[in-house]
Amino acid sequence: MTLKDVTDVQARGTTRQKSASGATGKLELSTKYIDNIIAIQEYSAQEANELGFIARLLIQATIPHSKPKSNEWSRKNGNFTMHMMAPSSVGLPYGCYARLLLVWMTTQAVRNKSRLDKGYIGETEARRLELGNSQRSFMAELGLSGTGGKDGSIPRLREQMSKLFKTTISVMFTEHNEGDEYISEDEIGARVADVSHIWWSTKHPDQNSLWGSWVDLSPKFFQLITDKPVPLDMRVLRLIKRSPMALDIYCWATYRVSYLKRSTVIPWEGLMDQIGANYPNTPQGHRDFRKRFLDGLKKVQYAWPELDATSTEKGLLLKPSAPQVPRRTKR
Repeated sequence: MTLKDVTDVQARGTTRQKSASGATGKLELSTKYIDNIIAIQEYSAQEANELGFIARLLIQATIPHSKPKSNEWSRKNGNFTMHMMAPSSVGLPYGCYARLLLVWMTTQAVRNKSRLDKGYIGETEARRLELGNSQRSFMAELGLSGTGGKDGSIPRLREQMSKLFKTTISVMFTEHNEGDEYISEDEIGARVADVSHIWWSTKHPDQNSLWGSWVDLSPKFFQLITDKPVPLDMRVLRLIKRSPMALDIYCWATYRVSYLKRSTVIPWEGLMDQIGANYPNTPQGHRDFRKRFLDGLKKVQYAWPELDATSTEKGLLLKPSAPQVPRRTKR
């Protein structure tokens, strides 16, 4: 779907697109949604001041899509392994809100590191991320609207923040020499936050607190998420923010096409290892993953029409596409 296709359906509010699975689906698009897609096409993330970042390690292996049964989580992708652990009383972060938080944290950390490298701030100040004086204003930064009640966005975001800040992440790179005679392992472990201070009104999310809220990232986690981060367009994230799978696909595809030189088929098994959080390694689990992946891909392609990706029996056929955000983007 090109910019012209998007423009043509603006008046109708409805478009038909051939999905990655080959089926033609009908999607109702609001005028606001279409306007957002057109704006993404016309202005770069930098021009629109909507440039964000995600840590590369969080693309190599993703966090849970839904609430995990255990307080430990591992994902393996080739020679890369990510392990997450949280207190049993709190549990692991998961879902859309945790992903949006991680993008926000990476973006702020990358900006702070740029200032640190220029000598404008010190290392301790660079690791401190300001959360603002009210939860409503912070949620607006994430592209979320604040709703109360037991299942509202306000308590759900607070829950994910608590889970994320208390989580410890370890990443390991394993190399085998020819003949498996020697194995080289490099491991880095990091708690996400050393200290966090949240002073927000539980009854009045719009009310400014007397003191600001902030989180101090641990030195190792700060190092991990600012090492070769992947640039993103925050406007696209807001369009697909309700789907953990779509968020993962967008981040992964943005990184993958940035260096793709020729068409390639990524096996479904490899995609499932990398993005298939919560799906069992069974024939039914593989079918469920493929269906959810293609549903998520369709959402991404509406927001990023240039992404040339189609389904095959063996895997996803990915062709060189115009990067949604250039790989070497000025921070």
